[in-house]
Amino acid sequence: MSDRAAPASLGDLLQGEHTLIWAFRSIAFGAGGCPLLRRQFEDICGPAAGTEAFNALSVFVRELGLHGRRKITLHVPGSFRLSRDEQLILAAFAAAQDEDYARLEAHLAWLIASEPSGVFGAAACLVAQAMAMNDLRLRAPQVTSAPLRPALNFDNDVVIPFPATA
Repeated sequence: MSDRAAPASLGDLLQGEHTLIWAFRSIAFGAGGCPLLRRQFEDICGPAAGTEAFNALSVFVRELGLHGRRKITLHVPGSFRLSRDEQLILAAFAAAQDEDYARLEAHLAWLIASEPSGVFGAAACLVAQAMAMNDLRLRAPQVTSAPLRPALNFDNDVVIPFPATA
């Protein structure tokens, strides 16, 4: 685990991290069909790997919405702030890139609030490795767990819970 503090805003992120959060939010909010998202992945990872990485991320988000047992707090696309859950998402994908599967499983279990199926780890690894092959490093921040029932803060910000639909 890294001693690096968890990023608080998009401005604290590297290009791959920023792209990952931007795409994750967009897919979760129903804008996953946007050609600009696919193009961004193709630009940073190459045409074949970019398409595969974007598709894997789409599967990850869809499965989280269907099988996650808790609400995930995401900021709207375009917000500069990062929620604790978004920091955890970055930490999970960084663990996948580092091939630290025990840490990946731990992050996924907390994120999903249940035993994660293999699809989550496989999708995270595919995205993380496509980024790694193109020198897009995902850093592992120190992420502390949130209270089980966090209060949503609406002060100067828009926070939307990403509910499980199953």
